[in-house]
Amino acid sequence: MERGSLAPAALQSYREVDHYTIFIAIDGQGHLYVEDAECDIKRESCWVIQPGQNHWIRSDRHVLEYFRMTFRTLHLTSMESCESTEPFPWTGELACTPFSKLVELVNEIYKHREEADGLQRFYNHVRFEELMRFLLQQNASAMPALDPRKAVERSIEYVQQHYQEQLTVDQLAAKAQVPRWRYTQLFKEVTGQIPLDYINGLRMNRAKQLLLMTGDRIHEIAQNVGFTSEYYFNRRFKQSVGIAPGKYRNIHRDDLRVVSLFMEDYVVALGLTPIVQWAHSFWGKQDYLALDGVPTYDVLKSKVDDLASQYPDVIMLRQCTGLKADLYEECARIARTCVIRQLGPDWRSTLRILGEQLGREEQAETAISQYEYKVRAAKNVLARRLKGQTVAFLRVSAETISVEKNYTAPVLFQDLEMMPHPLVIQLSSQEARAGVTWEQLSALDADHIFYAFDKWHQAGTGAEQKQIQHPLWRSLPAVQNNRAYQVDFMTWMNHGVIANSKKIDEVLRLLA
Repeated sequence: MERGSLAPAALQSYREVDHYTIFIAIDGQGHLYVEDAECDIKRESCWVIQPGQNHWIRSDRHVLEYFRMTFRTLHLTSMESCESTEPFPWTGELACTPFSKLVELVNEIYKHREEADGLQRFYNHVRFEELMRFLLQQNASAMPALDPRKAVERSIEYVQQHYQEQLTVDQLAAKAQVPRWRYTQLFKEVTGQIPLDYINGLRMNRAKQLLLMTGDRIHEIAQNVGFTSEYYFNRRFKQSVGIAPGKYRNIHRDDLRVVSLFMEDYVVALGLTPIVQWAHSFWGKQDYLALDGVPTYDVLKSKVDDLASQYPDVIMLRQCTGLKADLYEECARIARTCVIRQLGPDWRSTLRILGEQLGREEQAETAISQYEYKVRAAKNVLARRLKGQTVAFLRVSAETISVEKNYTAPVLFQDLEMMPHPLVIQLSSQEARAGVTWEQLSALDADHIFYAFDKWHQAGTGAEQKQIQHPLWRSLPAVQNNRAYQVDFMTWMNHGVIANSKKIDEVLRLLA
């Protein structure tokens, strides 16, 4: 790659045997000669020249400023053919609008052209790929004819990049060279929506981001996403989201006052601090979240009206907790209320639902990615440490001991791929809290047992701890080998991403 400056009426010749040449004129004017052909070149023009072609540039009365880059194309369908060249789809003058985007990309590549560090060289190659994508996308109309479905798929990619512009179905169909009726039909088959609904969906998603990330006025955001009328934008936004743009911004602000009982784990993972935290007269509260100073709401004793004194902006109710018919109406009188369908062990979907409701989709995906990374690292460690050893988790109360499967199995046996003891597999077909007899428990020769004390029972305080004094408990191999581990009840009896992450931390601390 080079940046050249050709004096007035000067001539410069080139020849590349194996490489294509990109010539970009950034100032001045002159002539480009390729073999026997002559073309006028002017500021803000871009040319691609085939390998093996002699070419010259000659400036006119002014200095000609330009960039010149060379590249090869490789066919990578197999290792045997990776050295064979693949024809580049376009040569000659290419469209490049806006030209400022092209210059910005080329300047960055030129600035980093001599990087010695391998990673930095890779980054510069990525910049070159972005440059090629920009040019190829600009000149897609010169491609060989596609079948109608592929043409529509390419058109959808164009819509995703240009939804801020004034687009019509007629324009898009003409660009794809597909009849309008067929274009709409194929578009709906691919996306599930007709073109205008799809475009408006992209605009609404971007508008929601701008409402939360910027202080731009509503009419500025409307124009930014492709609406010429603020009134029409407001109407479409309310139809799509359910509330006006200004109200959406208000309820999704960073200091949003959220009540989300027993979903605090998700709320904290999304970067918010709830104004009230769930508590239970016997189980206590979710201490692992460290919500010190946040008032508690005892689900056995407190009243819905108590929430009013905290002035919430939004109250989020769990659908899975046997929602009383009148609870929604009681909460809706206090603040905006929504019902979240919590999906049990599928905490990822629940987190995404809450992220969407609270305008924090990106934070939800980040939390999920971080968890998946932790799982991969932990599995590698545990696979070496355990080597076929079996594991069980028991929920211990004063009245019964049960093989817990709802909150712990997804982490231990699915994510971490630890081996459940055969008794765990056998008893997991029973209802969630079905107790096991001492006779059944005596057959539990798992290598490792995790257990948590369930304090909600009819017996006196601390009665649940007497279970582990039973002779049969003391005779279990894991107990005798000091491989029975008490863990925090509220952390392990929770589906949230923070709770599950802490489960992994504790497994590694105890076993690895």
